[in-house]
Amino acid sequence: MTYTIGDRKITLRDNLSQADIHLLLAHSKLFKYCLNNATFKFLINLKKLVHLYADIITIYSTLLKKIPNYDDITLMAYKAKLNVLKLEGDYNELFGEDTSNNFNANPFKLASNWEEKNYENNIKKFTILMLDSTIETFDIMFKTLRCIDVFFCNFNNLKKLLIPYLLSQTTSISKSLQKAQYLYHLTTITDDMGTISEITAPILKQLRKIEKITSGIERESSILEYAFLTFNPSLEQYTSILLGKAILKREVPPNQCQLIKRRDVCLQAAEHVVSIPLTEDTTNNSTYEYLRKYLSYGVMLLVALIALFCYRLIHVIFGQ
Repeated sequence: MTYTIGDRKITLRDNLSQADIHLLLAHSKLFKYCLNNATFKFLINLKKLVHLYADIITIYSTLLKKIPNYDDITLMAYKAKLNVLKLEGDYNELFGEDTSNNFNANPFKLASNWEEKNYENNIKKFTILMLDSTIETFDIMFKTLRCIDVFFCNFNNLKKLLIPYLLSQTTSISKSLQKAQYLYHLTTITDDMGTISEITAPILKQLRKIEKITSGIERESSILEYAFLTFNPSLEQYTSILLGKAILKREVPPNQCQLIKRRDVCLQAAEHVVSIPLTEDTTNNSTYEYLRKYLSYGVMLLVALIALFCYRLIHVIFGQ
């Protein structure tokens, strides 16, 4: 990890020059700023995923209500929806309802003076509380989605309603959250940097520990962002094709298919459906098959494009 101070770039190597040491001591808050900023971006990316999964479980829960005689799975999905909506409310209360990627201009970040906050006794404890709640909710979400997947896969007409690759992506997110949780339980000297007058070998070791934690959080944050960028467009098409064309029999404007707003489209679609049959309706088969293929190919294409972008970015950064 390279730190930029003015026009100078510094890497935490064993043989730091005296000039580098003086610069690091003069800007000792740099490590806290980087760690706090990485944490903020991680939490905002996590917040967007919570919105996304609130959309998903709202759609599934609404569709399940239209399937008669399966009250157990319907109630399970409803409870999972209440859980994630409560978590979503907590994130909105803390960070506001903004869902943009403008991390630096986030009103909460600016108002709370986030970068200056004590890491160990403030930022870290706050993040662990949010992570614990989110991990618990995602555990419930995964169990619910797995049951829905098993249920829907037993009936051809319901199988078409599944969002492709959702279970595997949810597993990946859960693993990422567990790794982040481990990183946030590590103790650092981040808040003691102002009292350090020289960078000895033990101090350098601690600084590298902070650096590894910061890099680790950035890595997990990228995984969360990648998951969102992969599935949000798929859910937009799901809303447009299945809820719009297949159920509402009309074109849904793109802005109504976006994050959070698509829940209204789902409720409108539910009003047009008396019940969803388990057996296949051949008259609507082509539309649903088109949706399944479109979403599957769409997700694979997005994964390939994002992977290519990451590869080119890494090549540009480290290729030299």
